[in-house]
This record gives sequence, C-alpha cells and structure tokens, in this order.
Amino acid sequence: MMTTQPTHPKTLNAAPVDRKLNALFCFLLVVVFISAANVQQQWHVILGLLLATAFSFLAFLIQRLTLDGMFAAIVIGIFVLGFGGWPTVGVLLIFFISSVALSNTKSKLPADLPKDIRRDGKQVWANGFWLVVSLILYGIFNSPLFIIAALGSIATATADTWGTEVGTRLSNKTYLVTDFSKVATGSNGGVSIKGTIATVLGSTLIAAISIYVFSLQLAVFICIFAAGFLGSVADSYFGAIFQRNNSSVTLPVLNQTIPFSNNIVNGISTGIGGLLAAILKLIII
Repeated sequence: MMTTQPTHPKTLNAAPVDRKLNALFCFLLVVVFISAANVQQQWHVILGLLLATAFSFLAFLIQRLTLDGMFAAIVIGIFVLGFGGWPTVGVLLIFFISSVALSNTKSKLPADLPKDIRRDGKQVWANGFWLVVSLILYGIFNSPLFIIAALGSIATATADTWGTEVGTRLSNKTYLVTDFSKVATGSNGGVSIKGTIATVLGSTLIAAISIYVFSLQLAVFICIFAAGFLGSVADSYFGAIFQRNNSSVTLPVLNQTIPFSNNIVNGISTGIGGLLAAILKLIII
C-alpha cells in the first residue's frame, strides 16, 4: 500500500539507490546468464560488457555522465545488448544521441534551472529501470511482448526528454497540465505547445526506428508511439500532482518515506509507457 504525504525531514535521502540497483541487477545478470540465457545471449552479454564500458566511459569523458551515471549505464548497456540484441542497442542509441543533441542547442535555459547536463546514476536508472526489467523477462520467457514493453519505455523516455528540452529552452508560455493555468517555464507538471510537439516527434521517431530495426508490423508502430506519448503525459501529470506539491510516498513494509523527485516520476512514467505498449499490443494485434 502506498500513501502520499508532505515531505518530512526524515525522508530517505542518503541511501545510494543507484549503487544498490547496480549491485542487484549485476546479481540478476549472473543468475539469468547461468540459468536462462542461450549461447548467443551469453556472448552478447560478454560483448555488451566491453562495449557498454567503452561507450559509457566516453560519455563520462565528454561530461554527459557522472561517475555514478557511467556505472549505471554500463549495467544497463550489458542487459540491452545481452538480451535485447543489436536492434535494441540501436533504438537506445537514438534516444541517447538525440537527447545529447538537444541539450547542446544554443538556446539558453531559464536562469533558475540547473545547467549541469550530466546524468547521474539515479537519472540513468530512472529511464532505464523498466527497460532492464523488460529485457530480463524477455531473456527468461522469450516472449516478444517484453521487447515491445522495453521499446515502450524507451519511447516514453525519449518523448519526455525531447518535450522537456524543447519546452524549457524554446517556449515562453507554459501551462500546468491539470488545469492549464500559466506557470513558469520548467515548472513541474508544466506543458507547452512546442514541448508537446517535441514529445510527439520523439515518440514517433522511436516507434519508427523500432518497427524498422525489428521488422515489426505497422500496427506495432501505433502501440509504441501511443505508449511513449501517453507515458510522457503521465510524467507531466504526476509532476503536477505529486512533485509540484512536494509530496512523498510511504512504503509501510520498509518503513521508508521517499520524496516524489523527478527521478521517481520518470521511473513511474517509463513503467507506464512499457506497460501500455504491451497492453496495446495485446489489444490491437
């Protein structure tokens, strides 16, 4: 059961969540590698370790990832190549390269927004958690449905990133998604016309690339596109309802209270995007 309440000074803020996720998924990687992966996947895991390390280290050197972000990206990259194969790697690279390109635009961010474009471990896992979970399930059950879910989560991350980058850099009119009242650019839960167009384009790109590299039916394009767009809308909605009000989520079993940070919202929305893609695939096809 989950409850929401105003953020309390005793909220969980010191635990290195991203490092715990690194350790957890490294353990799961070993388990799946030994018990469920076929020979091709095992070779892909080994190759993924080498390539993900090289690529993530390069991203660290060019100031796109922090050190923790680099380690998180390595773990995620191993799963992506190991169980998603080269097509999934291609789709994920489109997300990363396009996001970097947008963050390099000459348009200036508002003065009150952070200027550090590096992604830390928590941010990397916020976008990659459900992608990895979907690929683990695919490695175990070998069902294409989990690949569709993985692509839906990437589409959501891309749509949200494009919308955020364009909306904060190029829009001067931003509205709260819940009641369309005018808010400051960069506000949690804020949407803009230019940002929404970018959201549509980002989701469209990932859906188009996905059906091309995986040779999927055109109907799957609709599933991935809709999941990416709606997942991004969910991100804005949760930002307006919870993050904007400094809410937190209480986990009674663990006796921990976690603030609704941007990373939590992103993690929820990418999960919604992946789930929607899978559900739409079952309904439409």
